[in-house]
Amino acid sequence: MGLLALALAPGIAIIWFIYSMDQYDREPLRALVKSFFLGMLAVLPALLLQLTLSTLLSSFIPASGWTYYLLLSFVAVALTEEGSKFMMTRLYAYPRPFFNEPFDGIIYSVMVAMGFATFENIGYVWQFGWGTALVRMFLSVPAHATFGVLMGYYIGLAKFTHSNAARWLKLRGFLLAVLFHGLFDLFLMVQQDNSITSHISGGYLFGIAILSYLVAIRLSWQAIKMHQAISKHNFPS
Repeated sequence: MGLLALALAPGIAIIWFIYSMDQYDREPLRALVKSFFLGMLAVLPALLLQLTLSTLLSSFIPASGWTYYLLLSFVAVALTEEGSKFMMTRLYAYPRPFFNEPFDGIIYSVMVAMGFATFENIGYVWQFGWGTALVRMFLSVPAHATFGVLMGYYIGLAKFTHSNAARWLKLRGFLLAVLFHGLFDLFLMVQQDNSITSHISGGYLFGIAILSYLVAIRLSWQAIKMHQAISKHNFPS
């Protein structure tokens, strides 16, 4: 029970934090819960695609070196995971009447992301134990949240942009999430490859991963504040 609680804790804490940021027009609880469970469901297509793509990748190039890890992190992992989360947000919350302000893009995207991250986290923590739980509490789960904020910021803008620019805004949010997810995973992956760490320090590579993570957090906070300002203008009471 202790491990399960530790696996659930970071996702719940982030959900509470993001929900508290929605100060002017709170979302229906039922829609939030559905989005969370859709995020958990999104793990399945992402996992199937990852297994397929990683198998194909390994059959064409050696499973080491920068080219392999670039394709693995950006295509097999980031593209599939962010794509699955994007589709759940786009198909469920985005067209609904309760999605009635730009900040809702952040809310529902993060709910889906936390469902995804929590399901994934339970598996990792159950398999690898307390140490993994503590590391993922401060890195992997919050990272999924920041990717969700970045994606949701542009989804929220797209919803209320009545022109062809809406498609570009949704694509921009999706690609930005893929970019930061891919960067974060890439430098965590390559530090385990001896052919790379023999030339570049593993600590240096880990530092770059953390730097990309911190930049994503910074951008996410700016996105939250900008959409809060719009909400304050739309719902002054």
